[in-house]
Amino acid sequence: MWPRHMIKKCAVRLVTFFFITLGASPLGAGTYLDSAHGNTSYGVSRSSTSGYTKGNCGHCHEMHASIDGSEPAPVGGSPSRFTLFYTNHTSQTDNFCFKCHENTITVAATAIMNRSYSFRAGGWTDDTLNDILEAFSNPPSISSHNLGDIRTFTTGRWGYTADSNPCCACHNPHAVQGDPANSSGAAKSSGTRGYPISRPSQHATLATWGLWGDGAGEKMSDYTASYQAPYRFGSTTTYEPDGSATINGSNLTDYNNFCIDCHNATNTIYSTNLVRNLKTIDWDNEKHGKGNAETAITVDAPYSSTMGYVLSCTDCHEPHGSPNAFLIRKEVNGGTLEATISTFSTTNWKYLCARCHQEDTSPCSTTRGPVFEYIHHNSGTDRAYTQVSCGGCHSSGGGCPPTMTCSNCHFHGSSRTDCDYAPTTRRTF
Repeated sequence: MWPRHMIKKCAVRLVTFFFITLGASPLGAGTYLDSAHGNTSYGVSRSSTSGYTKGNCGHCHEMHASIDGSEPAPVGGSPSRFTLFYTNHTSQTDNFCFKCHENTITVAATAIMNRSYSFRAGGWTDDTLNDILEAFSNPPSISSHNLGDIRTFTTGRWGYTADSNPCCACHNPHAVQGDPANSSGAAKSSGTRGYPISRPSQHATLATWGLWGDGAGEKMSDYTASYQAPYRFGSTTTYEPDGSATINGSNLTDYNNFCIDCHNATNTIYSTNLVRNLKTIDWDNEKHGKGNAETAITVDAPYSSTMGYVLSCTDCHEPHGSPNAFLIRKEVNGGTLEATISTFSTTNWKYLCARCHQEDTSPCSTTRGPVFEYIHHNSGTDRAYTQVSCGGCHSSGGGCPPTMTCSNCHFHGSSRTDCDYAPTTRRTF
């Protein structure tokens, strides 16, 4: 019988040798040591395996079912497929990754805080969402990527299987970096950048399934020459994602090519949350994609009425989850959507639109929020509809021209065929 300390050393060495986890790729030691998990100063560290250095493989992998400590026993009394100390994935709120990414010291030796994109890129430090489990939980989020749907969609694609952890659809756990690195109390800066994502489609070639956004050809400025960075919170001189003066996306990951690996014009993705398939979208024709607006627009700074802007998906959406519908950020283009709204729903789209599109100066705005009467009815031949009796299309106004829910006409893939002025058929988003 081997001494206990020899069994422990053997287990750790076996883990290091085989280095397989969560459906991810084997990677060189340099890549892993540069990752947020493998960093020897602030990497993965489990309280029940305190004898290991930070970043040691044994904090996640247990080749012989159990090494030491009080961690959960392997399912069925035998090691998991990826030699993990906990079940790889069970549900939206029960996942191996959440055992540490929950901002507690229940399992992790140090509480791990992962802030929202509105905080990290937007600089909105009042945001209270501070860990990944919270982002995927309902509440406080009311919309999030559904991990079960991700697992269903990726199974059989790009080398993923039904045993793969759905978090690995977007993250390579052996390469993922903090963004910003090892910082829970500050937003990104040009000197603290990291790159957390790996493209789903590149998982097909495990040997080259590296980070996305950290190299040449992987920036928003490579995707388009028409990107304009939005303001950071409360500023008119600094911009997302890192608070610098850069505005062309040369410092921003090309999230668009990343997202359209899945969200495109051909893939069918069922949404458990919406109880329907997600819309298929041709981004080349989207006004909030690569498609150009047909006519003049009236917008807020830093944008101008020049045609042809292309947005990043993250300009409006959180990547994990949000207290707002459809993963809409609570801070967009330098300001919050509306301080008086605790949760943004589909009836409140006007507050999102008003972060970039100029609303009318109207007494109605003080009681009903943004009003967009001018662009719809009064802007010369660019207007969509002739202005007649308000009650003919809108509900009773009670003395003010009533607003209409923006999503009646405006959503990804939407168009109208009843416009009064040319073009009478218009893409509306």
